Amino acid sequence: MKKYLLLTGVVLLWSAMAQAEEINVKELDSYSRTSAPNSNSLMFKQNANQYRQLSTEEKAEIERQRAAARKQAEEYRRQQEIYMQRQAQIEAERRAAEEAERQRLEALKPITLYGGKVKIYALVNGEVITSSEMQSRINAFIVATSIPYNAQTKNMITQKVLQAAIDEKLKIQEAKKNGVVVTPKEIATAVAGFEKANNIPAGQLKNLLAESKVSMKVWTTQIEADIAWQKLMRKKALSVAYVSESEITQAIDDVRKDMTVKKYMVSEIVINKKDAKDIHQLAEVLRQDPRFSLYAMQFSQSPSAANGGSLGWVAKGRMPATLEKAFASLKEGGVSNPVLYGNDYYIFKLEKIFHPDLDKDAKLSRDGVRKFLQNKKLEDYAIKYIKDLRNRALIEKKL
Repeated sequence: MKKYLLLTGVVLLWSAMAQAEEINVKELDSYSRTSAPNSNSLMFKQNANQYRQLSTEEKAEIERQRAAARKQAEEYRRQQEIYMQRQAQIEAERRAAEEAERQRLEALKPITLYGGKVKIYALVNGEVITSSEMQSRINAFIVATSIPYNAQTKNMITQKVLQAAIDEKLKIQEAKKNGVVVTPKEIATAVAGFEKANNIPAGQLKNLLAESKVSMKVWTTQIEADIAWQKLMRKKALSVAYVSESEITQAIDDVRKDMTVKKYMVSEIVINKKDAKDIHQLAEVLRQDPRFSLYAMQFSQSPSAANGGSLGWVAKGRMPATLEKAFASLKEGGVSNPVLYGNDYYIFKLEKIFHPDLDKDAKLSRDGVRKFLQNKKLEDYAIKYIKDLRNRALIEKKL
């Protein structure tokens, strides 16, 4: 009976220890020595004598319970270590996310070029583009797109904004040559429309732009260029956007034939290799930022930039093998690595895949096809027009 009670007591003791939240061997040892500094005490003698009287099986059971308790304690310590490591990882990720957000917000702050000193960026048929104008344009770009101005995007944003400034001057110059005039009333109406569309109190756009270091004059010049160009293209539309009935029939036949092969809905960003210093960083940004079309509109040097980089449906085998290979292996929504083809780098985003055996073709109306072809002709004409203006113009880039 004594042996049974002793065995039960020892088992209960080790069971309690195994269930404890933490077993500190050093503290236990210190407590034992403090409580019974004399190892020859009666209690120790009694326990030793009682233990010696246990059978081999009873002693083995005690050792088994001790081993189980030690194993549980070790497992608890291991779980504690895993928990602490995970907490440290979560904390590191939180700090990294906070730092990334801080850097993003920092990169969205208005910039100041050359400490406010005025420098000449370019001359366009004798008209000057200054650093103060570029500063306003870059800040307007940041406000409009929320694309950060940082080490990865700085060069691309600057080149994009400078080219846009050059094109605006060319458009206004060409419109005036063709007798197209934009009145102050038209500009004021466009500003009021912008305020209304963006829930800005009437007359407050100027103050909001000033907070972002954007000149109202630069802003209205952009509006003037857009209105002037639209007016000029409308004047040209009757002569360039005519679509015959045979063209409509041919387009419908081509589309129906195209529906029998596998196709990819693809968007692209194309950048000449001389301007592609940060092309690989851009690809990484595009995998994190879902606004591919926005980046395409701002940075791509392809005509498709006007459509957010969209190429529409591309039939299998229609593009050069090197380029098709870049997007054909992607999953829907995937962004490719940059691919050098000729003198340009291409980045693709695969939007959708059309399987002729699974997907049904869309119904086509002659009216819809007519409008599509008209818009396409006018778009192609506008792209060629601005290219010709650039080629004929005297453009000197100073910085």
